[in-house]
Amino acid sequence: MEKQSLKNWWTYTVKGIFAIAFGLIALLVPDASIARLVQLFGGFIILSGAFLIGGSISNIRHHKKWGMWFFEGILDLVLGVIIIVYHYTMASVELFVIFVAIWAITVGFTQLFAAMSANKGVRTRWLLLINAIIVIGAGFVLFYNPFETQEQTLNMIGIFSLVCGAIITIYSFGLKESQ
Repeated sequence: MEKQSLKNWWTYTVKGIFAIAFGLIALLVPDASIARLVQLFGGFIILSGAFLIGGSISNIRHHKKWGMWFFEGILDLVLGVIIIVYHYTMASVELFVIFVAIWAITVGFTQLFAAMSANKGVRTRWLLLINAIIVIGAGFVLFYNPFETQEQTLNMIGIFSLVCGAIITIYSFGLKESQ
């Protein structure tokens, strides 16, 4: 079976590290204002989107499914810009959670499609599938927001970010091995 080169596997590593960092901040800085967390989330997904777009463009010749990375990067970038520009109106947990939920569901389905169509030579592609299911599930949970307090909601977002960040980081090393 022909293995296709993914020379910029590290773009997913960066995305995973950003998610882990955001999750740690959300969990370990309980007195952080929601406005600061909104800005931080927006900044993280802008950077994540930029890395994914750059990585996908440089993989055009090497990977026929570069478009999924590009699409996910565009989603991250657009939502990140919206969040940064309108962060003052998202200073309420409810609105922020709705945006995170929409982003999670959309990215989750993108990752689900990417996992289903991924090169069989990538041993860790099942991790992308698991991550997609977690992201979609978390998105629906956040959309219906069953939590009673702001702290519970932010803790759920923090845990979700940590778990998904770890999975995506491990997945990226599988991409590296498939080169």
